[in-house]
Amino acid sequence: MLRLPTYSVLVQLLARGRICSRYKSVGNCISVRQLVSSTNNEQYYTLPVLFKTRTPGEKMTVDVGIWDVRPSDPTLQTPLVVAIHGQPGSSQDFESLARRLAGHDVRVVALDFPGNGRSRLFGKDIYRLDHSTEGKYQMLTTILEALAIDRVDVLMGHSAGTWLSYKAAADLPLAKSSVILNPLSKRHHRTLRPYMGVKILAALLRNPSLHLTIYKTLPFLYKMLGFVLDEDAFPSLPIAVESMRQVNFDKMQAFAEAAGKKKHPFVMAITRNDKIGEWNFAMEMAHHLGIEEGEITKIGKDSITIADTVGKYDDSYYRRVLLFERGGHVVHKAHEQEIVIQILKLLKVVCSHHS
Repeated sequence: MLRLPTYSVLVQLLARGRICSRYKSVGNCISVRQLVSSTNNEQYYTLPVLFKTRTPGEKMTVDVGIWDVRPSDPTLQTPLVVAIHGQPGSSQDFESLARRLAGHDVRVVALDFPGNGRSRLFGKDIYRLDHSTEGKYQMLTTILEALAIDRVDVLMGHSAGTWLSYKAAADLPLAKSSVILNPLSKRHHRTLRPYMGVKILAALLRNPSLHLTIYKTLPFLYKMLGFVLDEDAFPSLPIAVESMRQVNFDKMQAFAEAAGKKKHPFVMAITRNDKIGEWNFAMEMAHHLGIEEGEITKIGKDSITIADTVGKYDDSYYRRVLLFERGGHVVHKAHEQEIVIQILKLLKVVCSHHS
């Protein structure tokens, strides 16, 4: 939940348009830079966040994009979903899903990780931060602390964001459950093979004299690999390459197994026709998380809805894998209704158990 009063004050100030010009407290006002859009129930703004760099003792400030979608009348008991995008990606990848959840009295806070969305990083600043899975875990905890979030009912990750999902499920006490969309795994999925090519590309991008030239080729390369990219995503492509280079593949199984031993509740949504990651690799990660055969729902073209097929779950523990025949790499857009149903089921268990 969003507990501390500073954040609610921030939201009220955003809604009223009272924004400070520098990152400092002025009375009850917390500075926010570059307000992008604001409606009664939605704010998309940037908040300066201080991150540790790869250099010991050094820190740098990044204006982190925060997209906050709320029900019409939120309270301290309103369930909170925190969403983590893939690479490349942004908080806006969850736009439709977040609004539908808000209609069910669920609050969604989606984050732009440094270098993505409105959290811009350029040139040498890209390489000052640790973009490994463990580095992103530190970024996540730093952002949550900056937002005064002391409980996450559901941590929702998509694509490359699911590597962080495994780590957070194992080690983040604030995260009470997980939704894992189009999961990647402990293995190099098809768009990363041969993996040596990713390392070479990342090394070329790190070269200041070659960076711009290589950067200009990235949109074409990503489209060849099957990614559908808007032009707004182009600046985040070097970050995506660097993130792929630094994934802690060797620790993914241990993260998932640790979460499984904790009986961490989760829902995983997989599509068989995902062109980015192999569905059988994702199923392997589900088994590391502790899923059992009876907790897998296969959904084909003529299947009845999940709401009719899934109704039994433990009062304190819920696990489910949804295996769709189709949906591509954006399962939460292709099957939004079913994903919402599962999130609400998960929240019913998590919120009642931790109330």
